[in-house]
Amino acid sequence: MLKIEHTGKIRPRHHTSYAILFFMVVVAAVLLLGASLAAQAAPPAVNPQSGSVGLTGRVNGPPPTTGAVIVNPPSGTHTQVSPITVSGTCPKNTFVTIEKNDVFGGVVACQDDGTFSLLVDLFYGLNTLVARVSDALGQYGPDSLPVTVFYDVAAGTGSVSAGRQMFLESATSVVGTDPNQSLSRTVSIVGGVAPYAVSWDYGDGNTGLSSQATDGAVTGTHTYTRAGTFRVIVRVTDSVGNSALLQLVTVVNGPLSSYGTTGGNGPGALGGFLLAAWPLLVLAFLMVVFFWLGERRELHKLRRRHLVLQ
Repeated sequence: MLKIEHTGKIRPRHHTSYAILFFMVVVAAVLLLGASLAAQAAPPAVNPQSGSVGLTGRVNGPPPTTGAVIVNPPSGTHTQVSPITVSGTCPKNTFVTIEKNDVFGGVVACQDDGTFSLLVDLFYGLNTLVARVSDALGQYGPDSLPVTVFYDVAAGTGSVSAGRQMFLESATSVVGTDPNQSLSRTVSIVGGVAPYAVSWDYGDGNTGLSSQATDGAVTGTHTYTRAGTFRVIVRVTDSVGNSALLQLVTVVNGPLSSYGTTGGNGPGALGGFLLAAWPLLVLAFLMVVFFWLGERRELHKLRRRHLVLQ
């Protein structure tokens, strides 16, 4: 018969998988860090405004009292390139409209740092540029000082000799909509030589391309999935290679879902989740460390009392 004798000492347990637990916590930390960096690097909407955005209002406030200032190009500039970049300063929370020879040339939202920049197509010859600011209710502030730009094009280039310069017109500059609702925008092609290729850049990473047999109205339809202020660029090229451009703005109403704001399914929602997950991960790591230290401490006490087999 097998006789078992008890020594009165405790044999420590060695099967607790602290190494595996520690490895799992490290892997979770690496994955969470990668997701955090991806959320921070996610491209925001073009010209996003802070807080909530919208074009609706019931009580009119005072119109803007400060106008925009065109810094570039300097007045008297001669160029053989069109479109050109027009930039300057502006009061915050406004839209900046550029008029060329009293004709709508494009619109952009003023940035949070009080600056604006947009592309503007030029007429052949002299262009007098003026910047006008307006609020979300369409109330205009004072005009900027005029800036003159000369678009020098050699005769016989493209459709110039036929007097058929092409440009785009739009009855609306800033349009509002709601997320997940179809929005149609219409511009008119004037001049050029048909047929035309029309491209839309809706400002949220989506584009559209279509053909147009004749000049006149052309419509682009798009559905935005998140709130924000988006730069819309329409480009048209005619059959002889001439091109025209018009920059517009679409405001999608509602709370922004990007860059740290809560709600929605965008980077903001992910950022909120990551912010809440980091304390849990730190707590899990500390639990593993404290349990391991606690076990080592208890084993050390038992060994000092000669109650644990080595």
